[in-house]
Amino acid sequence: MSSNISVVSFFKELNKDSMHLVDEFYDRNVLFRDPLVEIRGREGLRAYYDRLYRNVKEIDFDITYVIQENNNTALAWKMMLRADNFNGNKPLTVDGSSVIKFGGTEGKAVYHRDYFDLGEFVYEGIPVLGRLVRFVKGKMAQHHGAA
Repeated sequence: MSSNISVVSFFKELNKDSMHLVDEFYDRNVLFRDPLVEIRGREGLRAYYDRLYRNVKEIDFDITYVIQENNNTALAWKMMLRADNFNGNKPLTVDGSSVIKFGGTEGKAVYHRDYFDLGEFVYEGIPVLGRLVRFVKGKMAQHHGAA
């Protein structure tokens, strides 16, 4: 890994006032995926982050582990997010993980994939839909022997 900024620093420091970090961290031809989107190119990714962070009042990533091998990094995290007009303006905590690959001519991130429960992140914060999602999750857990 040879990006100008470490993976942990990027997650911890990125906010609506530090979008310049996107240019430091990602290759211009990066491929980014999460449960919501697939984006090719740093400019599109910067615009995506800009939209996501626009109404964020508070965000914090608790990085629980980082595994690095050659140009690959995997990490697990817990994100706490509080944003205007989201989840009743109450903090939301979501567990997730990321896989990031570095390369290209500058050694920046060329691939970034985030994994998290979209239901937990979005749908469960919507009053009626949230109850339905939690109900379905509960039924599925019972069906598969989990409590």
